[in-house]
Amino acid sequence: MDLSKLLGQFGLDADSLQDMMQDPKVQTMMNKISGIMTQGGIMPGDVEDLVGEIEPDGEDGGDSTDIFGKMQDLMGDMGDLGNYLYEEIDLDEEVAAYDPQPEDAADRKFMAVLKEWIAQTVREIPAQDVCMLEIGYHEAFDAEDQVHYEIWLAYNTEETAAKNRERFGQEVWNWINWTDNQFRLVPDEPFAAWREAQGYDEANDGDEMIQRIYDLAAAAVIELHKERFTEQLFGRKVPVIIEGYEYYQKTAIRAVKVNGEELFDAAFFSDCGFEPDDEDETADDEA
Repeated sequence: MDLSKLLGQFGLDADSLQDMMQDPKVQTMMNKISGIMTQGGIMPGDVEDLVGEIEPDGEDGGDSTDIFGKMQDLMGDMGDLGNYLYEEIDLDEEVAAYDPQPEDAADRKFMAVLKEWIAQTVREIPAQDVCMLEIGYHEAFDAEDQVHYEIWLAYNTEETAAKNRERFGQEVWNWINWTDNQFRLVPDEPFAAWREAQGYDEANDGDEMIQRIYDLAAAAVIELHKERFTEQLFGRKVPVIIEGYEYYQKTAIRAVKVNGEELFDAAFFSDCGFEPDDEDETADDEA
C-alpha cells in the first residue's frame, strides 16, 4: 500500500507532502497505519493506540497540525468500525449454538464432494510436517476479466511456522505467510452445479453463499476429524481453519467448533477480534 496516497487524500500538494513525509511523527503514524491495514482486520485497541501517537505539536503547526487533526478524525471513525465489527460476545456460547449441517439433498451432495476433495488434497501435500490447514473462498478474474468462483485449500508446515515465529515473535495464523496459500481448488463442475441447484446469484447472494460454503466445509471437516484423518496422515490432529482473506469472530467460533479450542493460541483469537478476559489476564500477571 502506498501510504503517501492516503495522505494525499487530505489535500496536500506534492511539495507539502514531501515535507510532511520527513516528519518523524508522520513516519511513525504511517508505520502504524500500515500495520493496521495488513494485519487482517481493524481492532479497537489498534485505533486507540494510533490516535494516542498522532497528537499535533501545537496550534500553529500549519500543515502538520491540520493533517494530524484530520487523521485523528479518520482513525476515530475506524475505531467505531472496529468496535462494531468486534463487539463482545461469549465464545463458548456461540460455539455451543453453532451447528453446521447440510439443509437438503444438494447440500448433502456438495458436502460429500467437499469432504472427498479435502481428504484427497491433504493426501497430496508434499510434506509430512503439516501443522495448519485452511479452506477458503474467493472470486478470481482471468485474463479476459471473466469472474471465477474458487474454493481453495492452503497449508503450513512446522518449518515455515518456526521461521514465522522467529520473524514475528509469535505463532502466525495468517495464511499469507504459510508454506502454500492456495495449494488446490475445488473442481468447477460440482461447485457450479451446487450453486445452480441452490439458485445462488453471486452478485446478490454472495455473503449468504459464502457462509453456506463454510458451513458445509465445517461439517465435512468435523466428520474427517471424527475419523482421525489428520492423525493417520501426520501423527497428530491438525487444525483446519475455514475462512477467507480476513479473520473475524465467526472464524474463531467455526474453528473451535470444528477442531476444539486446545489447538489454537491467544494470537489466533486476537486475530479474530477476541481479547483475553479479565480472569485470564489476572492469571497471566500472577504467573
